Amino acid sequence: MNPVRIRIAVSLLVISLFLFLFCGGEKISSYLSFILLPFQFVPALIRALTNPAVIFIIGLISIFVVTLIFGRVYCSFLCPLGIFQDIFIALSNKIGWRRKHSFQKPRDLLRYSILGLIIITVALGSMSLVNIFDPYSIFGRIITQFVLPFFLWIYNVVVNGMKYFHVYLYSKDTVPVVMSALFINLSFLILIVTLSLRHGRLYCNSICPVGTLLGLISRLSFFKFAIDKTGCNACLNCVTVCKAGCIDTQNAVIDQSRCVGCFNCLDVCPQSVVSYCPAVKNREGETWSPARRGLIIGGVAAAGSALLMITSGIRNLLRPVHAAAAQPITPPGSISRDHFTQACSACHLCVSVCPTKVITPSFLDYGMSGLLQPLMNYPESFCEYECNLCGRVCPTGAILPLSMEEKQITQIGEVDLLKDKCVVYINHQNCGACVEVCPTKTITFVNRANILYPVVDNQYCIGCGACSKACPTDPKSIIVKPNAVHKKAVKSLTKDTPIQQKSAIPQDFPF
Repeated sequence: MNPVRIRIAVSLLVISLFLFLFCGGEKISSYLSFILLPFQFVPALIRALTNPAVIFIIGLISIFVVTLIFGRVYCSFLCPLGIFQDIFIALSNKIGWRRKHSFQKPRDLLRYSILGLIIITVALGSMSLVNIFDPYSIFGRIITQFVLPFFLWIYNVVVNGMKYFHVYLYSKDTVPVVMSALFINLSFLILIVTLSLRHGRLYCNSICPVGTLLGLISRLSFFKFAIDKTGCNACLNCVTVCKAGCIDTQNAVIDQSRCVGCFNCLDVCPQSVVSYCPAVKNREGETWSPARRGLIIGGVAAAGSALLMITSGIRNLLRPVHAAAAQPITPPGSISRDHFTQACSACHLCVSVCPTKVITPSFLDYGMSGLLQPLMNYPESFCEYECNLCGRVCPTGAILPLSMEEKQITQIGEVDLLKDKCVVYINHQNCGACVEVCPTKTITFVNRANILYPVVDNQYCIGCGACSKACPTDPKSIIVKPNAVHKKAVKSLTKDTPIQQKSAIPQDFPF
């Protein structure tokens, strides 16, 4: 069977599944995350090193083994950003925007510098460059910031139109816009689309750190593409279809570190002089080569990075201090702010699946070390008491999966009642909005002269933010203060239990 058709079929299936992962709703996203995410290189690497899970370790080993056997086929078959680029490359071929492909000299200084800088910043405890350059995370942010809002806009237009036919459905909230983060994501989208339309897989071979690392490994792959120079008639068909620009027909050489295994050259060669077969290695008289030196240096650097990632003492010594004064709140399951910022790759899958959209993109809220990592956006929304989806879909372990019982007693923050802003305390008139929505009965009433004054008992509080969302005052008279390290709340009354009124007046009660 034609390998190009197999690649196209597999690629279309994979990118369709990723679209469903980010846009398909709770059940679909939860199911697909288990299937797809262990086979994404950066999430699997982070998860294997920080919060080991068997399926992610298997996925990571599988990527290395496949690369050692078949070369960089991961970039054409499994990487969603690579497949995303292929769509625009195919589009440019159809409409004539594509420049004629030709052999391009490798930009080794650029790609190895980016890989080296990423390794150094990770060693220093910062995920900023990983967040910016990880191909899966870039794809996730593109889908979350641009594709998903478009789908939701269409859905809401249809829902509003159905009202004229007396069919009433709920509209869906869109992902909140953070202009600074949106600007970065839009810049990468424009860069990747432009390079794809004009230069093929130039991004993959000159910027992408995953492509660079897998390229080093693919130099040793068992199967390689080769050109039989004796039978080649220099038609250059293979060069014109090579998306990676890695075929040097003049010297009959294909750069294995940049070849993404698309099989286009194999498909168009009229003389069948391009082959994909086991590499013949003659080690007699073999000399030291820059390629092998690059492989060894890259391997040592990667091993050193891995060692630093799992050596918490060294990382804590080197990690820069978080810059933000008012620290953000991290989702339940993230354990602590440090754990979250050291493991999150900013793919924004949790942003796309959050039913209340309380998890939103950020820019520098965590400081430079947590660039683009999401946060809990209080008081614009709240964390649904009976939802634990973000932990079930997070690929890196930044948000660990919690059972519903665990989630409902995980205290990510504590509420603070600002009595100098509360209408009940200022105007002595009933409100009760915060008490009505509190799922844990952290906020209850004290009755004095037929006025119900809200009081807080934070031992029950989980920091869900429902009270802050419901509070009608501006600015809010009840806010959630973050816990840098998450705690456990006392198991509260069930949501259906009637509101209890405290009989005793606390000592700090002002009336």
